[in-house]
Amino acid sequence: MNSCNPVFIGLGQKLGVKTYYSYLRKFGFFNTTGIDLPGEAKSIFLKEEKVGPVELGTISFGQRFEVTPIQMATMLSTIANKGTYIKPHLVKKIISGSEKDENNNPKIIEIEPQRGEQVISEETSKNVLNMMQSVVAEGTGKNAKVEGYNIGGKTGTSEDGVNTGKYVTSFIGVAPIEDPQVVVLVTLYNPTGEGGHQGGGVAAPVAGKIFKELLPYLEIPVSKSEDKN
Repeated sequence: MNSCNPVFIGLGQKLGVKTYYSYLRKFGFFNTTGIDLPGEAKSIFLKEEKVGPVELGTISFGQRFEVTPIQMATMLSTIANKGTYIKPHLVKKIISGSEKDENNNPKIIEIEPQRGEQVISEETSKNVLNMMQSVVAEGTGKNAKVEGYNIGGKTGTSEDGVNTGKYVTSFIGVAPIEDPQVVVLVTLYNPTGEGGHQGGGVAAPVAGKIFKELLPYLEIPVSKSEDKN
């Protein structure tokens, strides 16, 4: 909720390099996702054997590595899908313009989602989503609130290189928490406006505006237990 780096460092120390890297691997951060787009990039991480206490602490709160936006979205989608990895794809179905089915209607080919392994338990998934909800309800991501909906999220602020004075700021969110349907990731490179460079200050409000338009458009019902904080 408070995006406290020392807490993440402590968690990284408790997990250890081997376990931490095993979860990075399970969430798909060491491979391309295989989404149906050309030229997908890979992430950049220190080799596991080169990660010492300082490197582990730094990685634990989000520095010293590079990941792609689709990897980030896939990670949160895994959590939202009760801990099961789902391969991302663009096409939901193909409607033929010439072929007909037996009823003389346009032939429709449904693209079935490809499910991967159970990365985390359903219980852990629920706990993480509840924590993410607190981020938006009363924490660093409160600028992403949308009246009528329970939204979860996480803010991010990282240095873009060493001693460059530049930042990468982000917010990743999921809604509605009780039945996740949408993941939104906003990443801003070196923001220089009045809002500063913190994820909660400049990226979360953008995500909030997207959710405000997107959720009603998708006809997602208003949350029955909306957090009133």
